[in-house]
Amino acid sequence: AGLLLTAAVLFPLASLAAPKSAGENVIVDLHHMIRMRDGVNLAATIWRPADQQKPLPVVLVMTPYISDETQQRAVKFAENGYVYVSVDVRGRGTSQGKFTPLYGNGPDGADVIAWLAKQPWSDGRVVTRGGSYRGMDQWQILAEHPAHLAAAVPTAAVYPGWDYPQPKGVFLSYMAQWLALTSGQTGQDNLFGDAMYWQSRFVDLYEHDRPFSGLADLAGSNRAAFLEWLDHPAYDSYWAAFNPKPADYARIDIPVLTITGYFDGDQPGALRYYREFMQHASASAKQRFYLLMGPWDHPGTRHPQEELGGLTFGKNSVLDIDQLHIDFFNWVLKGGKRPAILSDRVNYYLMGAGEWRHADSLEALSDHSLRWYLSSPDGPARDVFHSGRLVTAVPPEQAPDTLIDDPLAHEPADELLKPPGDDYLVHSSEAYKPDRLVYTSDALDAPVTIAGAMNLLASISIDTPDADVGAEVDAVLPDGRTLVLGQDIVRARFRHGVTQAEPVKPGVIEPYRFDGFYFTVRELPKGTRLRLVLAPVNTPSLQKNYNSGGRIGYETAKDARTATISVHLDPEHPSYLEIPLAPRKPITK
Repeated sequence: AGLLLTAAVLFPLASLAAPKSAGENVIVDLHHMIRMRDGVNLAATIWRPADQQKPLPVVLVMTPYISDETQQRAVKFAENGYVYVSVDVRGRGTSQGKFTPLYGNGPDGADVIAWLAKQPWSDGRVVTRGGSYRGMDQWQILAEHPAHLAAAVPTAAVYPGWDYPQPKGVFLSYMAQWLALTSGQTGQDNLFGDAMYWQSRFVDLYEHDRPFSGLADLAGSNRAAFLEWLDHPAYDSYWAAFNPKPADYARIDIPVLTITGYFDGDQPGALRYYREFMQHASASAKQRFYLLMGPWDHPGTRHPQEELGGLTFGKNSVLDIDQLHIDFFNWVLKGGKRPAILSDRVNYYLMGAGEWRHADSLEALSDHSLRWYLSSPDGPARDVFHSGRLVTAVPPEQAPDTLIDDPLAHEPADELLKPPGDDYLVHSSEAYKPDRLVYTSDALDAPVTIAGAMNLLASISIDTPDADVGAEVDAVLPDGRTLVLGQDIVRARFRHGVTQAEPVKPGVIEPYRFDGFYFTVRELPKGTRLRLVLAPVNTPSLQKNYNSGGRIGYETAKDARTATISVHLDPEHPSYLEIPLAPRKPITK
């Protein structure tokens, strides 16, 4: 059994709020059909203030989750002087056409915006908002550069082929669950939310070593999409067609606010959009791009909570995100004040201190790093009680540590079917399980602030054509509590990057870079010890790797090969963990 990464990658894309009556303040226009350039009609639900006296700016969201989901939020926007419009993407709800998951919402969005700008209740200015899939929609629309688009607020935006459906080239079992949610034209919310139904299906596949492709049968009308995605584990030209190009970023010339969280399953996507924008956009556009990061998971980017995964954050972390959007649009469109939380271009929460901080760039958050080398001077680092060490100097010549990865070794099904704990950020049993390598640092002699994404470079050799290696970094606090700082995974065929698969050459020592740890900002007190756990990956939540180097997703027990994974620790082939630290002189609050 292998490292469990569900807390990091198993995230809900839909945010379903309980309905609330609009009362007498709002007029709701259902199923208003908007004609696209190819003749397909998309269905819009339109919320307008009942006492509207003049044309108003329009807030647009495009959703695959059926527009009724947004009733409560739409009312709030309408009561604050906006027309709110939710459009079901093609093939969903009462919209015509064929639903193609994740793909092609840009041209439709541009056509919708052109139509909205001409309506008598519109003042010709349209802004977009929405999270997850709806955040991705906005980037696809931004790539079309619609003339009447005045601002955008993509939140926790999916980046197809990068953070979903196969982060680091490893497919999520969850993609069958999500494709079932968006199967057909109507909502499948109750099926989607039946956690035991889905977990039992994933565990059954895992326990009986059936091919991962079999999950396609659970995806309903999206079965073909499941299998099509499965044929593209690399981030290749197939996935690149879903996403903006450099020239698209260069044309964006409107204010953009993007929001993500330290525990947001789509943080890698949100930050990839951010970095590509910063690389290709004009200087003036960069000055109008704002990033907000808080101590939130994926749903928390829309509805922040004070408690998450066993951690409790300050009450100042619980923002009214809808009101923030309204205030942002008021600033951009109506001459209002800039929201105080956006006092600079990068705005982030410092966990531990419980403070919001601000900087002019993401890079400004860290100016140096701490490097810890993996070392086993007293023998194999085989468990937490016989731990190897994390040291700050290159260790002397020593034998490699080894992991055994048997794809046919299973955790008991009854354990896997237990409901997950709600303390996953402060409790991890990984270091106490068998078939792990564990390395622990000395106690920190002074407080430090992690500010960025950790990076692990492991010098590894494997005796099979493929294997998955997982890493977890924990902070063991002076009082004995454990914080899970991050997790990552490398599939050996993608050891040189996820753009191209390369079979492993057995026995050859190569650098494996674990560069998928999430961005985080957290104070660690004096006396904290860091702990690194390396493990094979074999869990129902992720596509199983049978280590054969064959067609991933179609292999079964007959293809399984037990891999010996050697982690090298000598001066010629060092392995080390790098932790980015905040500037010694604090940047402005």
